[in-house]
Amino acid sequence: MVSRPGEADQSDDAACNLLVADDRPVVRAGLVALLHPFTVVDAVAMADLVDALLDTDAQLLVAGVRDDQPAAFQAIAKATTRRPELRVLVVANSASVIELREAVIAGVDSFLLMGVGTQELHQAVRQTAAGERVIAPSIAMQLASSWSSEPSRTGAAAVTERELEVLRLVAEGLTNDQISDRLELPSRTVKTHVQNVLAKLEVPDRTAAVARALRLGLIT
Repeated sequence: MVSRPGEADQSDDAACNLLVADDRPVVRAGLVALLHPFTVVDAVAMADLVDALLDTDAQLLVAGVRDDQPAAFQAIAKATTRRPELRVLVVANSASVIELREAVIAGVDSFLLMGVGTQELHQAVRQTAAGERVIAPSIAMQLASSWSSEPSRTGAAAVTERELEVLRLVAEGLTNDQISDRLELPSRTVKTHVQNVLAKLEVPDRTAAVARALRLGLIT
């Protein structure tokens, strides 16, 4: 059967292996139920995402992201770095410009909002698995100016070793003051290094910087 554009073949739904990730057990269970008859090989918390990918043959990740969870995109970035062929569909509570930018940097392919209907979710899974991008209409315009297939390496090449050292500590969750103590540098120097990294990686904040650095292989 040949699918028309935007209408992926429904006959192979069970053959598409999905991994579901969300830190909320109730939402995680809800996503698994909504995704029937697709084959969900595992459903895990974000902290267990990378390990789950290594233990399964999932082809597509369906990730639930809440508003107060900036680290979710870091986890997704680690996953797509380990498995570049992995397709990613995010279902989020909201979609601010910053969240959308972080999603792009992390390697997200499709972006929907919570409350999406079952049929719409299923169609988005099929299209994402087939290599298409699916964006909720309400956020498509916001995303249009940010989306790119791969992060640019232009600025990344200019990141210095000291800036990478600071960025690795940012990825560990350290504050500027903690990094200052660890590296025995003045706080204002650490702040300057962080600002330089944001500018060179063309990202709005620390979380996005870590996500982009992971995608580019600057840090692991």
